[in-house]
Amino acid sequence: MNGSQSHSRTYRRWKCQNRLLFGVQEADGNFFESFTALSWKQENRRLRANNEEEQESNKPPPAESQAGLQPETTSLSRKEFEALYVELLYTIKNKVGTTSDGHTPCEQQLLSYAQQAFQIEDEDHEQFLAIAGEEQSPTLILNISVVAAKDLEAKDANGYSDPYCMLGIMPGAGLLGMHQSDEEKEEKPKKKLSLKHRGSKKDKQKNKSVRDQLPAKLIKVTEVKRESLNPVWNETFRFPIDDIKGDKLHLDIWDHDDETSVFDAARRLNEVTGIKGMGRFFKQIVQSARTSSKGNVDDFLGCLNINLDDIPSRGIDRWFELEGRTSKSNVQGQLRLKLSLSTEQRPAEMEHMTTITAHQTILEKFIEHEIQSLPSNSYSWSGTLSSEANTIIHQHALQNDITEVQEAMCNWLAYSKEHMQYALDYAFLYKLLRSLDKVWVPSSLSQDYEELFADSLCSFIDFCLALLKKQRDLFPPANKAAYYRLEYLLLCLDFIYHMKFFKTCCPFKKELHREVIEVIKKGTLDWYDTVYALAEPQVQSEEQQVTSLVSLTDTLNTDIQRAVKYYHKLYQNIVKVDYFTITYKQLEKLIAEDVSRAMEEVNRNIKAHVDEKDEDYNVGTSLFELYLSLKELLSYKQYLSPNDAKNLAIANYHHWFKYCVQRWLEIAQNKAMCRIKKSVELDKKISLVDSMVKHSTSAVDTSCCFAQIREFWQKLDWPDTMGSYIYVTKVTDDITKGATYYADVMHDKLKQNGYFDDEGQFDVTEQLCITINDIEHVKKSLKPLPQTLGYSEIYHAMEKAQSSKSAKQAREALHSLLKSADEDMSNKIWHIVQRVGDKMRPDIKKFVFHLTWAPQSVPADDAICPLMEYLDNNLITLNNSLLRANFDRILEEIWNVVLNELQDQVESNDGVSSLCPGLSTIMERTKHVLQSRQKDPVFYERLFDALEILIDFFYADEKGLSMDLIMSENCKLLLNYLKLNKTSTEELIELYYLEKLDEQVHQESSAFGILNVKCYYSQEREKLCIQVLSASNVIPLDSNGLSDPFVIVELCPKHVFNRYEPKQTKVVKKTLHPLFEEHFEFVVSVGNCRHRGACVLFTVMDHDIILTNDFAGEAYFSLNSVPGLSSDAGGFDKIKQTSLILSQPQASSGNDLFSILEGRGNCDKTAQELTKKRIQLIEKVQSQS
Repeated sequence: MNGSQSHSRTYRRWKCQNRLLFGVQEADGNFFESFTALSWKQENRRLRANNEEEQESNKPPPAESQAGLQPETTSLSRKEFEALYVELLYTIKNKVGTTSDGHTPCEQQLLSYAQQAFQIEDEDHEQFLAIAGEEQSPTLILNISVVAAKDLEAKDANGYSDPYCMLGIMPGAGLLGMHQSDEEKEEKPKKKLSLKHRGSKKDKQKNKSVRDQLPAKLIKVTEVKRESLNPVWNETFRFPIDDIKGDKLHLDIWDHDDETSVFDAARRLNEVTGIKGMGRFFKQIVQSARTSSKGNVDDFLGCLNINLDDIPSRGIDRWFELEGRTSKSNVQGQLRLKLSLSTEQRPAEMEHMTTITAHQTILEKFIEHEIQSLPSNSYSWSGTLSSEANTIIHQHALQNDITEVQEAMCNWLAYSKEHMQYALDYAFLYKLLRSLDKVWVPSSLSQDYEELFADSLCSFIDFCLALLKKQRDLFPPANKAAYYRLEYLLLCLDFIYHMKFFKTCCPFKKELHREVIEVIKKGTLDWYDTVYALAEPQVQSEEQQVTSLVSLTDTLNTDIQRAVKYYHKLYQNIVKVDYFTITYKQLEKLIAEDVSRAMEEVNRNIKAHVDEKDEDYNVGTSLFELYLSLKELLSYKQYLSPNDAKNLAIANYHHWFKYCVQRWLEIAQNKAMCRIKKSVELDKKISLVDSMVKHSTSAVDTSCCFAQIREFWQKLDWPDTMGSYIYVTKVTDDITKGATYYADVMHDKLKQNGYFDDEGQFDVTEQLCITINDIEHVKKSLKPLPQTLGYSEIYHAMEKAQSSKSAKQAREALHSLLKSADEDMSNKIWHIVQRVGDKMRPDIKKFVFHLTWAPQSVPADDAICPLMEYLDNNLITLNNSLLRANFDRILEEIWNVVLNELQDQVESNDGVSSLCPGLSTIMERTKHVLQSRQKDPVFYERLFDALEILIDFFYADEKGLSMDLIMSENCKLLLNYLKLNKTSTEELIELYYLEKLDEQVHQESSAFGILNVKCYYSQEREKLCIQVLSASNVIPLDSNGLSDPFVIVELCPKHVFNRYEPKQTKVVKKTLHPLFEEHFEFVVSVGNCRHRGACVLFTVMDHDIILTNDFAGEAYFSLNSVPGLSSDAGGFDKIKQTSLILSQPQASSGNDLFSILEGRGNCDKTAQELTKKRIQLIEKVQSQS
């Protein structure tokens, strides 16, 4: 999703909420909304600019005439005009060459077009046409350039030829050659014409009959190219033409064989004058060659015959296939010729106007006529003239022998001049420049024409630069046609400066780079002055001044954006000018001067109001709108080079707004408190926005208020990260104070509604839940603060600029504000939640009591039903009305209450002492039953099953509390306690001995000595063999510091080994390291040894003669892993001795297995026997110490 869509979505959501909370916003005049709407306003401006660009896209480009440029114009005198028109008609009347390339062949069409273009009346036209007809027709000239030949036949022994060309004009009558009869044509093969004819005597006589009718034309000969089959000549010849309709160009190619041949004869005879016939001329050439060649004659390589009437007015440049003299002749190769027509002996040039000037003027007239005939504007015209105009212009150039470069120059002069008045297509002008540069070579133009051409280029440059100065108006970049014109305008300028002619003839012209930079700067300054004047307010109030600066800065942003998007790449790519850098640095300096001057006055006013403690003074939105506009303007520095980005005038623009921000934050805090108070007064549940919403309008409005403050700060994006610490601290303080204030107000509101009163019936209401949710909702709005306000960036900046200590202090200060607010709000929520638990406790106590003391015949599933129904009804209401986080809080509190009540019932001696007063009647009725009932395993089994049911209920298949919260330490202890108490006495005793065996394994201290024994089980004899070997470091129990130790060997537990009496060793006198080495055997089954908890209890005693024996220590040995039990151990001798660390029993902690067994002592003989003996032993140990 793009930015505009995101803004739009946020706006719609807030707009929907604002409709519900209109009274709250109205109370402070939409203070926060007016500031957060600034970003939308900026985005709307961008959207409007984009829409304007789209609308501008296909419009016609602005007229360049609005630039106010007046090109110099010259007008013809009446006499010059008439002479020019006669010249034009003369050209049409004497059209030369075959029409081709889209030219118009019809003379009447050409005359009609000329009359229209020059706007001549019919009568005058006829008069001028008569004058033109009286002029003598010009002489036609054939211009021939023999360029090259290729693939000629090799005539010499060395595999090459020495070719040369002989060419001339064959008159129309001469084409008959020899007037042969039809019979002769059938008898002899037809021969082609040749300048070197070898016909018979009869043929010569026939030639003689026509030769006197032919005009004398000289034969031209090229140079001989030695040893080449692909000769290159590049020789040019001119022939006058008498009859273009009948004359032909004839050309022979010969291989030169010796020094005096046809080649030399032709050259000598060309010096003879007055020759009357071509036949005689050719004959003399051949005869001359034969008389001097000693029998050697040049070899014929091929010939060409070209009708002059087939030559188009634009000429020919092509390869011609060589022909033989007869159809049987075998020749090969091609010859390249350039043929064109021109004239001589035209009427004298017009007075005060050269041929070139006349050509240019005619072209200008035609261009004006074509433009005025266009159905659309001239900018879309491609510059292509009509076929009539092209024909006339071409004929005029042809007949006046205007060279290619002169014609190209005339085209440029005419079109560029008309462009300054009619705005032609720059792409066409660019094409004219390229064509001109292609044909121009030094000295191809006279000095006068070079000066004329140079002046034209300079005028065009000045004209274009003047347009560039106003390019924002004339070439709006969004306008496709205007942008295209600007592109080719720059291409024209760049090409002119790179033209060979311009470099040669205008060496002192300023560099284009400098010219363009100066124009850009001057144009930018003029444009800025214009937009500044348009934005300047009529009334000079502070608000209007700031608003005008906002408008001005927005205009600059739009212009700079267009510079980046459009103008820069054109200037950079074409004329190598950094357009963006030039305009940006100039504009940011200009706006900085104006804004800084205005902000000085604004800050003085703010200080004055603050000093006067004027609480009614507000900071208008226009100041921050200006801030955001300047921020956007500075953001474009990313397109500058690192060096250019330094020392910008607006780099520290934020300094101008310090007092504004400080004042705004002070006002925002007061406005936020007022809005919170008002929102609570108008509070109501949101039901119109979303049916799943579980909070009221006050929470939404408060959170939105905080979000707007955050968004305002984010949009400011304070450039000085370290300097923003003071503002971020203030923003954090404003928001946290507002949040805690909201929690206090909502908490007090509950208190006023009697929620915390002890009297009255308690019900879980929707309003209670929504209040909890509201506080939680507002509390969550504090979480984004570190990220949205940029805490980490501030710490990093402070650590880099100052020290780690400063960063740490800043971190502690900011987080202490958040932590304090979070704790305060959490405490308020917990206070309310705990009150829910306290309110529900009496009912829970009652239901737990009935669960505990229900008749033993009632299963736990049935006994717990009342409690489950009560919890289910209340939790459904809570779940439907509370946010998940708050529901979990209350669920946890209720779970703790239920757990505490169960624990109280378990710990109660009589089951009545902890009951609520409301149960006094039930207590009296069941008192005698409860006093007579003992807490047997069935009692604990029911509570254990009930506790497991409650655990599943509160877990609710992962939809309730997490198992970690449910299985608290108290729950684990209670669950274990109930599990043990529901267990039988025999199982408890087995668990007791397992516990002792585990303690034996993990015993580390040997303070009471060590007993060394060997134990072995013989499966063959089913006997348990025990050998008591020795003891060491037995504790001294006699007054002499020694003991008289002996060891009692006993199999435990008794209910497993009830048939076996304990056995004991001999007494070893006066020693702490007795050596016993006594052997005992017990007939025991494998099953008994493997029974859970089966073990051997070794008790070390000190023998006393008078008093009772003293207890020295005890050790346990597990029978589950006694050697020989699982497999044959190889005999008693192979068993390694086991060293058992002796220990002494400790008093019970009250929650262990022994305590449970002790509690059964009054009703269970087995438990009594074990516990009584162990208690006596513990008492003996305590008395000994």
